[in-house]
Parts: sequence; C-alpha cells; structure tokens
Amino acid sequence: MKNILVPTDFSKNADNALYYAIELAKKENAKLILLHAYNIKYESGAVPYSLIAEETAGLKKESNKQLKESCLKITHAGKIKYESLSIEGFTVDVILNISKEKEIDMVVMGTKGATGFSNVIFGSNTAKIIEKAKCPIIAVPEDASFQSIKKITYATSYNHSDFRALKKIVEIAEPFNAQINVLHISDNIESPEIEKGLMKAFMEEVNHKIQYNNISFQIMRGENIEDALEEYIEEGSTNMLVMSTHHRNFFDKIFGKSVTKHMAYHTKIPLMAFHYNSKTSVKIF
Repeated sequence: MKNILVPTDFSKNADNALYYAIELAKKENAKLILLHAYNIKYESGAVPYSLIAEETAGLKKESNKQLKESCLKITHAGKIKYESLSIEGFTVDVILNISKEKEIDMVVMGTKGATGFSNVIFGSNTAKIIEKAKCPIIAVPEDASFQSIKKITYATSYNHSDFRALKKIVEIAEPFNAQINVLHISDNIESPEIEKGLMKAFMEEVNHKIQYNNISFQIMRGENIEDALEEYIEEGSTNMLVMSTHHRNFFDKIFGKSVTKHMAYHTKIPLMAFHYNSKTSVKIF
C-alpha cells in the first residue's frame, strides 16, 4: 500500500478518521494525502464575478490554514510521509479525481455514529464514492479509537470478486499479523450439510489463491443479515468488518429510508467497503 487518501471537513469525525489513517500509514509505511474540497453555492446567477472570486479566495485561504493545523497532527505522530490538498469543487468529484490522479490505494473517511450511519457511511456522497472509486473505502465511526488490528472479518456470499477483496485485505492484515475471518451468513434456505459443503469448497479455493497463513472460516445462520452481523459485532472479537457492494440485500436496506436502530452496532468498528462490477460479482456456486 502506497497512498491513503483522507478527505476532511475539519470536523471531529474527520479528525478521528485522520488519527485512524495515521496509525494505518505507520504500519503500512504508506503516504497520507489529506484533502479538503470547498465550493461556493449561489442560488442566483446574478451574483457578480468579483464577489464570487473574493469569497472563493477566502475559502481557499481558510482551507489552507485548517489543513496546516491538521498536518500538525500527522507530524506529531512521527515520521510519516504526507501532503495536503485544498481543491475547489464538489466533494465526490474531487475525491474521485484525486483518487485516480494520485493512484490512491485506499480512502479513509469519518462517520457520525448511529444516526449518521445511513446518512454518512452510506449516504449519497459516500455511496457514489463506493460505487465509482477503484479502491476500497474505510468508514471510521466517530467514537472508534484505533486499536492494533487483530481480526478482520470479511462477509462473503461466495463471489468471484471475493478473491480480489481478500488479497487487498491481506495487505492490511499482514503488517499486524492479523487474523482474517471469512464469514458467511446462511439464510437457512440450504441445509446445514449443504452450507458446510459450500464453505469447504470456497475455503479450498481461498487457500489455493490467497497466500496467507492466518485465515479462518465461519458460518452463521440467520434469516436477517443485519441481525446476524449485529450479533457477530456485539461479540467484540473483530476490529474491522469488510463487505463488497454486491451484498445487495444488505446495502439496499442501508441506502433505503428505514434504517433500524440496531444498525448502530455497525458504527462501533470501522467498515471497509469494496465496489465491484457485475461481472466480478458473479457467484462461484
């Protein structure tokens, strides 16, 4: 991993994500790119250009000032390579453009706790970034403090894209010597014997294609994927949950308006989201 992008609006949530990214960068020997996007919105087209230019210059100056203060948090943390960028434009467009231009390996973003889970982690902006970005996105909860990563859980539906995702997860896990737990939530449609057979076949594929000696495999039964994940996270044995956007049942409910209160459990640990196209998201069996 070479480059980690950290978008910031200088809020407490963004700062928390920055602290998390700092610790990742230390362990991964990666460069941090701190980014702030700003723009002025006018409802009327009759605003003089001189006024727009003046206010834009003011925003630029304030952005650079606050970025400088944020960069102090990085320098105080130790020897970490970094740069800061202040760019005019819409947040999503700026993040996607910089991700491509700077060959970003990962984006680390802050979130706002239980209420903000639907609005921030999978709100319109982040949903668009997850959908269009070529790299994974880590959403860091407001109150989550960085702990040495000991266990990363990947929720699988036995898709071809899982192998690519797992290779990326290995990059994060390896410096921490962390366990990768491959978790499948069974919806009780198949019998336990069939589920065990599917997991065994998938396990053999993973062990053949993924070179990492600390991978475990687990099946949980539950008709509701959110409830099952809630139960799993509540156990407190994992430091990061990883999912791909082809988990449609899960993501469709998150994008929807009726997000139940028990999803607050998901805001207790960072969540990494991958986006894959339909071709790579095809089920293996």
